[in-house]
Amino acid sequence: MKRAILLLMHQGKSYTEEIAAATAGLGLHLVALSSRPRSPEAMAESRRHLADCVVTEERELGSGDLDKAMRELAERGYQVEAALATFEGYRLLMAELNERLGARDCAEAVLRLCLDKYELRRHLFAEGLSEVAVHRLAPGAIPELDPSARWFVKPVRGASSFATFVLDDVDDLADLPAIQEQMRADRSMKAIFMDRYDFLVEEYVEGPEFSFETLVLDGRVHHLCVHEKARVEHRERTTLEGMSVSPPVSLDRALVLAGADHVTRCLDALAELGTTAGVFHIEVKYWESKKRWEIIEINPRMGGSLIDASVHTVTGHSLLDLWTESLLLPDDERDAFHDRLTRASQLEALRTGAATRATVFLSRYGEKGRTVETIRFEPPTRPPRILRVHAAEGTELAASDRGICLMDALWDVAADDLEAEIAFLDRHATDHFHVGYR
Repeated sequence: MKRAILLLMHQGKSYTEEIAAATAGLGLHLVALSSRPRSPEAMAESRRHLADCVVTEERELGSGDLDKAMRELAERGYQVEAALATFEGYRLLMAELNERLGARDCAEAVLRLCLDKYELRRHLFAEGLSEVAVHRLAPGAIPELDPSARWFVKPVRGASSFATFVLDDVDDLADLPAIQEQMRADRSMKAIFMDRYDFLVEEYVEGPEFSFETLVLDGRVHHLCVHEKARVEHRERTTLEGMSVSPPVSLDRALVLAGADHVTRCLDALAELGTTAGVFHIEVKYWESKKRWEIIEINPRMGGSLIDASVHTVTGHSLLDLWTESLLLPDDERDAFHDRLTRASQLEALRTGAATRATVFLSRYGEKGRTVETIRFEPPTRPPRILRVHAAEGTELAASDRGICLMDALWDVAADDLEAEIAFLDRHATDHFHVGYR
C-alpha cells in the first residue's frame, strides 16, 4: 500500500500544487476527494498534481463521502494516514477523519466554537478576554443597541467578507433576508455557511486591524508572522481588504508583541475545551479608545489570498508545508519541529530586535453580478514577484455581497521603507490595473 494524505477539495480547487509539493517532501502521495467542479478545466489542472482522485456528484462534500472515498482509494492501493482541508467549509470533515486515523488535529469542540462567531465572542467575554458587546439577530427583530456606540454586522459563520458591514442605520437590517438568499444561492461559498445563515451584530472595534498566522501543536503557540491590513474599504454591504503588509507599520513593536500575547491567551482559553492544533488565521484589532487588543475572528485554517506566499517570503517556511508535516510528526521529532518554528518566527525576531524580511501584497475586487470584458495588470516597472489573476474575458462574477477577488499581487520590499512602499504600490496598482465590464 502507498502511504498518502487525503486532500478535501472544494469543486476541484484547493492549493493543490502547493500541498502536493509539501506531501512529496514527506515521501507521501497526495490523493484527493473533491466535490463536483464547476468546470472541467479546474479539475484537469488539479489532477496534474494528484496521484489519484475521487470526485462526487454533489457541489459540497459531506461526512458520508469520506467513507466512500477511503474505500475506493484503499482498493486502488492507497493507505490514507491523514486528511487536510484548506477550505473552511470542510474543516470539520478534516478533523473527523483525522480523529479516526490518529493524525494530530484540533478537537471538534474547539473548531465548532471558532467557526461560530457569536459563541466565540461570548466565550472570550466570559473569560475576561473581550469587552465587545454582541447580540444575535433574530429574524424580523431589531435589538436595542447603544446609540453611543458603532455597530458591525456579520454572519455567525462566514468568509470572504460575505455581508460584513458597519451598521449605519438599524433599518439596514431589513436587507438581511435578501442577503441570506444570496448566501444560499452562492455556488462557490454556500458550503462555508454549513447550513447556518443567521447574523450577529457587535460593537465596532475602531482601530488598525492585523492577522496573526499561527501554528499550534502540543499546546504550544507559534506566531509565525503578522500582517497589517493597510488598506480596508467599507462598501455598502461588505468590507474589502485591499492591501496587507508585514511587518506592521502603524503600531510600535511593543504593542504588536502585546497583541501576540493576547492572541496566545485566547488560544490557551480554547485549549480548555480540547486539543488545539493546526494552522490558524487570527484577525485582531487594536481598540484605540480602550487601549486594548480584541479578537475579531479565530479562523482554524490558513489565511486566503497570498497569505501563505507572504509567510514563506518573510520566514522561509510555508504554512502549508508546516501544517502537513505536523499532522504526522513522529514523537521523537517534535522538539526539533518546535525549535524550527521558534527560529523562523517573525514575532521572535521582533522580540529580539533581529532583522525581518518584509512584503506588501494587494488585492483588487470586482463588481458583483457583472461580466468581465477586459482585465489586465501590466505595470511597465516594478512588476510583482507573484501575480495571480482570477478572472478572464467572459467571467461572470457572483451576485453576492462578498469580496470577489480579481487579482492578487505580492512584492518583496525593504522593511525600513515600508510606509513609502505602501503608498507607492497602492498608486502603482491603481494606475495599472484595468478591468472593464460588458
